[in-house]
Amino acid sequence: MNKTSLTNICLEMLSKEIHLQKIPGFEDIASVKLASGADGGGISLYNGEKISKVTAADLSYGNGAPITHRQDRIGMTAELFQVMPDFSYKLPAWGIDSVLFEDGTYWFDTDFFFGFDLVNDFDFVMKYLDPFNEVYKKFFNNKDIKVYSMAEVTTWVRTHISPCYIIAELPVAKVDVVYELASALIKLWVTMYNDAEKQDESFKKSQIKRISSIYGKMETEDRMAEILCDVYGKKTFAKLFQAIMPNLV
Repeated sequence: MNKTSLTNICLEMLSKEIHLQKIPGFEDIASVKLASGADGGGISLYNGEKISKVTAADLSYGNGAPITHRQDRIGMTAELFQVMPDFSYKLPAWGIDSVLFEDGTYWFDTDFFFGFDLVNDFDFVMKYLDPFNEVYKKFFNNKDIKVYSMAEVTTWVRTHISPCYIIAELPVAKVDVVYELASALIKLWVTMYNDAEKQDESFKKSQIKRISSIYGKMETEDRMAEILCDVYGKKTFAKLFQAIMPNLV
């Protein structure tokens, strides 16, 4: 993992706040090959108190792969950092992922994934999500960042995203702005984490049902799955996807 990768920045930031330990048994995906035999990057997994899985992925697509949700532009590398909570707690997942295109454009999206209903929890929204407005205004008044409208995402994405969803791109030379944004969002998540208390079994089951619906559709409907299966080969891709999936138990 490169020193300046998005995943490393996020891992360092989160580790300062919460003790994490590497999950054993996934050494075979720490460094993987593409179907062509070229270096394909790798994934590391961690967990901690109230956290079932942290996924840190730095992937390389070799000569490039068409990114279906960005007009088939050629992506060269991808990064993913995802924090999955123990769903016994009232705590969202959080993730950020990126693609570096061959033209030097750096695309990313980020969101909190809620397994519980925000509409019925006004106090939670105002305490933990209202501060997101200041983060948004700080980073997206930046003239270098192009924020995409919801008209440019699929119906399925619009169905499951939270009010904090962001999809944007900027020149790779300005990528430090994304690192700063990720750090700010981690701070917001850690505030929720510190206050999160264990809930009853019915709450956990309800969260798991919703999150499993989101990720189940990603596995079967995501337009990139077929592309990446060809890039990595079916067996390796299956291992990588399983590392990204939440622990739904």
